[in-house]
Amino acid sequence: MLFALTVAANAQQPPPIRTNVPLVLVPVTVIDSRGNFIDGLNAEDFLLTDDGRRQTIHMDTSDTVLAPVSLVVAVQRSGMSAAVLRKINQVGGMIQPLVTGDRGRAAVLAFDDEIRTFQEFTADSTKIRVAFEKIQPGANRSGRMLDAVEQAIRMLETRPESSRRILLILSESRDRGSKIKLAQAVELAQRAGVAVYAATYSVYATPWTAKPEDNPPVPGSYIDGLADLFRLGKINAAEAFAQATGGRHLSFETLLGLENAITRAGEEIHSQYLLSFVPAVSKNEGFHHLAVAVPSHPNAVLRARPGYWPEK
Repeated sequence: MLFALTVAANAQQPPPIRTNVPLVLVPVTVIDSRGNFIDGLNAEDFLLTDDGRRQTIHMDTSDTVLAPVSLVVAVQRSGMSAAVLRKINQVGGMIQPLVTGDRGRAAVLAFDDEIRTFQEFTADSTKIRVAFEKIQPGANRSGRMLDAVEQAIRMLETRPESSRRILLILSESRDRGSKIKLAQAVELAQRAGVAVYAATYSVYATPWTAKPEDNPPVPGSYIDGLADLFRLGKINAAEAFAQATGGRHLSFETLLGLENAITRAGEEIHSQYLLSFVPAVSKNEGFHHLAVAVPSHPNAVLRARPGYWPEK
């Protein structure tokens, strides 16, 4: 994502510094072979290339004033997701302290055949928690994940360009009935600089982890079941979004598994190194491929956005 960097100090600090420099922001996760975050790295430890050309980078920590988190949580509320919604209803209180942080803002939407915003952007943890509690299962089997992603991106585009734009999807891993195509939705996310994290579940496995009263009858038929089995062959949209945006795809079946997924996502977001660079003039008006390495840690596992689209 290209954005204009603006730094404003408070009244007790020196006069505000304002610049309008096009930058590309690249959050990078660095973990060792055991899955532990590697900290203590400096800008000199990273090698970042843009279409194969090494870039001069600047580095911030995830908690600097330049990059507060703007988050949209998109929850699937199809009738067949009733059992897992009982779990999702209980985790809204985790979002502000673990994912957005004190300076961040979160919004909540839910989707089945329709997409509905339950909470606009807010820093109020209570409002976020209440929004989660209000999400109830719909009466149909649709789950327009891709259309919900499109709406979430439009919401995130209204946030300051200097913020870290993140989408957290709590749903099945595959789409049910969206109008927009996966490739289009992925490009929208890349152009807006949105990192997509997904915590997904199986509507067939999670009911076995729930209490009987949390498994109400679901509208459908034998034909619906066959259609779902056929649908399992479709592309894993959650994984595609995570790989294409530098996010992460996690899965869960139990309430504890969901809590662990949200905790892990929050830990990663706030343990990332925020690299940025001023792109050189280029004839490439299409997708720019980024590559990041840490030569001093050759065995480290890195996750970062694979590229960006220049502004038109």
